[in-house]
Amino acid sequence: MAKAINFDGLKKGSIRMLRFILEKLLSTPPPVKVKEGHFVVIATKGWESRRFVIALAYLNHPEFLKLLKQAEEEFGFSQEGALAIPCRPDELQKILCVQKL
Repeated sequence: MAKAINFDGLKKGSIRMLRFILEKLLSTPPPVKVKEGHFVVIATKGWESRRFVIALAYLNHPEFLKLLKQAEEEFGFSQEGALAIPCRPDELQKILCVQKL
């Protein structure tokens, strides 16, 4: 008889892998200096990740604030370096393009 697959263990392993990848991304030095008045985020969902340099003015954007709340819930406040945002890079790109500041 076939063994049942333990999806709970698979999910935990995937989360550990994602955290490992994020730690590696966040621990690497940025390729260029970040301009004054900007900050760096890593948009990551599943296996997709992309680095964005974002103007501080976006901290007032309602859609971006929702993403920050999700990041707080998923990753907490103990992040160092770039801020990890739990969304697909193309979703963040749409938010940034719709509301050019």
